[in-house]
Amino acid sequence: MLLGLGWLLSSLLSAQPSAIASLQPERIETGDTTTLLILVTGLNSEPKEVDFNAWASVLPATNILHRSAWRRSGNQWMRRFTLIAFDSTSLELPPLQVQRTSGNPLETNKLKLTVFPTPGGREITDMAKIRDIRREPETWLDYWPWAAGILLLLGLAGWWFWKNSRKPVPLQAPNQEIAPTVSASEKALQQLDELQQKQLWTQDQTKEHYASLSLILREYLESRFGIAALESTTSEIQTMLISTDLPSGSRDLLKEILQKTDLVKYARSEPSAATHLAVLDKARLLIDPH
Repeated sequence: MLLGLGWLLSSLLSAQPSAIASLQPERIETGDTTTLLILVTGLNSEPKEVDFNAWASVLPATNILHRSAWRRSGNQWMRRFTLIAFDSTSLELPPLQVQRTSGNPLETNKLKLTVFPTPGGREITDMAKIRDIRREPETWLDYWPWAAGILLLLGLAGWWFWKNSRKPVPLQAPNQEIAPTVSASEKALQQLDELQQKQLWTQDQTKEHYASLSLILREYLESRFGIAALESTTSEIQTMLISTDLPSGSRDLLKEILQKTDLVKYARSEPSAATHLAVLDKARLLIDPH
């Protein structure tokens, strides 16, 4: 009888729902990613959302780059998250709560993430190349929001056309001046002049200065050559520019500038004031080589 009671007790305990969290790997460099795995056992129905509020003070929600859907394997539910960290530190991550259809949320175990700085010298030329983000394989589920957005836009466009097709077309006012069109090169050169006048590096805002410089160049490339530069990495931009009329020498110069901005943003490089001005001059030469 005692053996039967012990077997029954162990069966009941093993059937209790539980949630386990793990990081792979637990030690990364600044700017690298790690994978958070959430395993839930003892549930027949799919778990709900994972509550990251407990991590808000140490790892903001913007550092979660990707969230997969729940997947079932045997008697376990698994969900994968891709995280990124930029500051070198040792993070003590409290337990997370996994919501479920009924009953109290499940609580995971505590985690620890160690982020150590990327080794490198003080000058940009001494720094190692930034490693690309390790990406998960894409599935059709990653693109359904785009399809839904396109259908919504088509519906709005059809409604707008139907609504306005029944209205009389207003006459254009006489002598109406048309604003002059500013080219992508002129706009980018003007933005570079304004950025240099701010001299953010004198205000301990070197990282913000190079982030603004990178944004100006990516907006110029997207407007000038019609490529998705704002959402692409430096290596991806180089690949897309091969099919454009940008000379190879200019592509090499662009690669040098973007790598320097990446190193300052992610590896905390501290270039000299002369280097800041030299990089701005190279950016102008890239935009207007004449």
